[in-house]
Amino acid sequence: MGAYREQLLKETYGGRPYGTPTQEEAVPSGSLAFFKLKFTISLFLFAGFAYLSMTGSSFCDVTAEQIVEAVTEEDISVQLSKLGLYE
Repeated sequence: MGAYREQLLKETYGGRPYGTPTQEEAVPSGSLAFFKLKFTISLFLFAGFAYLSMTGSSFCDVTAEQIVEAVTEEDISVQLSKLGLYE
């Protein structure tokens, strides 16, 4: 019975131990990789906003207060056009 089980496992899993991930399982899916990219970009943007807020400096004549004002306004497109970021 042991030889039959070993042969069956070899045919089913290709000679690798049970539970070992295959090449397809080890590579993350496209949506997971895209999520990681979006998360990393948003993390850098937040870090930049926090830096602007803590130091009081500006980036391309935009301060942290202007960003907060633009986000809290109901019509963001008007605020972005005033800043020259939305046409």
